[in-house]
Amino acid sequence: MTPRQIRNWMLQHPKPASLRLVMPDGSVDDVEVRGSFVKLADTIAAKGPELLEARGLAPKRELLRAIKLSEPETTRSDAATVPEEIRADPTALMLTHLANLVHRAYEHSTEIAFGKLIELVERMDARSDAIEQRLERTEAMYRRTLQAQLDDAWERAEAVAEEAAAKIEEAGGDPSQQLMQAFMQGAAQGGVKPARPNGKGKPSA
Repeated sequence: MTPRQIRNWMLQHPKPASLRLVMPDGSVDDVEVRGSFVKLADTIAAKGPELLEARGLAPKRELLRAIKLSEPETTRSDAATVPEEIRADPTALMLTHLANLVHRAYEHSTEIAFGKLIELVERMDARSDAIEQRLERTEAMYRRTLQAQLDDAWERAEAVAEEAAAKIEEAGGDPSQQLMQAFMQGAAQGGVKPARPNGKGKPSA
């Protein structure tokens, strides 16, 4: 069987989850069905097994169907036969032959188109998988970057708090008083003057 015939056989329903290749010397090779059916069919044809078995999922791997690769594949339809009554008519023979040629050409073109469609779908699936993998990597990188920024900001905040606490401890004063003095100094440097109360006990403008 050709790789194209092997691929078409694998695509029949139910589709196999694994394949068992029985070699001419009796050895057995189990192959998982994944990736491109075209490449898998080429690999099977290159190994040259005597028997090909389509099997289900592990661990049971139940047998779905089997085919001997040494036997030629039967065609889906045979050429139209010429009735005995018109075999002597050259026009009828010519028309029948022409019809058979058109039939074979249509059958061949249909198989080629189906194979190209399969290749296109496989390429689209592979492209979608690649895009999803890139998106997952990008999302993971974004999360790591965001987490690193948060960790850095937290470390800086802790460092500022420790530095402020160390300065207050060195000053030997009340922490609340030190904070108030720092606030007043900052307000004075910023040009903000504290409001003075007026005669009515309210702060003047």
